[in-house]
Amino acid sequence: ISRQSKKFYPEALIFLRTVLISALDLGEKLPSHLQPWLQLTANVSEAHSLDFLAVIDKTDDSPIFNSDNFRVSVLVSVTDILRGFVQVYEGYNSFPEIFMPISTLLNEVSRQNHIPDQLQEKINGVIKLIEVKVDEYWSLRQPLQLRQKRLEPIKLLNPKFEDNYVKGRDYDPDRERSEVKKLRKRLKREEKGAASELRKDNKFVAEAKMKAVAVEKQERAEKAGKAMAFLQEQQHAWNSGALGGKGKRRR
Repeated sequence: ISRQSKKFYPEALIFLRTVLISALDLGEKLPSHLQPWLQLTANVSEAHSLDFLAVIDKTDDSPIFNSDNFRVSVLVSVTDILRGFVQVYEGYNSFPEIFMPISTLLNEVSRQNHIPDQLQEKINGVIKLIEVKVDEYWSLRQPLQLRQKRLEPIKLLNPKFEDNYVKGRDYDPDRERSEVKKLRKRLKREEKGAASELRKDNKFVAEAKMKAVAVEKQERAEKAGKAMAFLQEQQHAWNSGALGGKGKRRR
């Protein structure tokens, strides 16, 4: 993933540095949270990369983890991984600051007792690769310099006055630009006039609708009044017996 995206993973480099520190004979200088897990105690004839499939199922108390062959294989794998990171991050401008501490640490590991020749060659190869890349970056770096900028005098703009100035007159010497200004003013004036006419029309339409509603309401009220008067007359006639109602006497 790192090789494809070129993304910087500081956690991985910190872990690899911690593993390398555990291979050093620091004595009391060793940090309290570390142990000399990878410190070699005897010579190893061959140095091979760690076979993860062979140790992944082993228990913590397996004797293989206490063997120098296992420690050497871990150091070989760490060295190969560091070489890969050097190749991936070689385009970073901060390459010297990232890998110079690792180069120093690798140099200390290579000077430890019982380091096999094959492992020492691998470590020296990574150290050499880092030094070459660091020298390239240092040769390209330049010290910071104060930017030199020529002083420029402040532009002096003389004010322009019009004799016999008349307010509202356009004194632009560019006739085309002056004509555009006039057209824009005319357009704004026409827009304001059109908006005013629209407001008047809307007001007139609203008043006409209100009048029509009032007339219709008045007509309905008049019709309702006439109907009520007619019903009252009928009721009165019925009560008086004119229509054969309860007021008519029986024989």
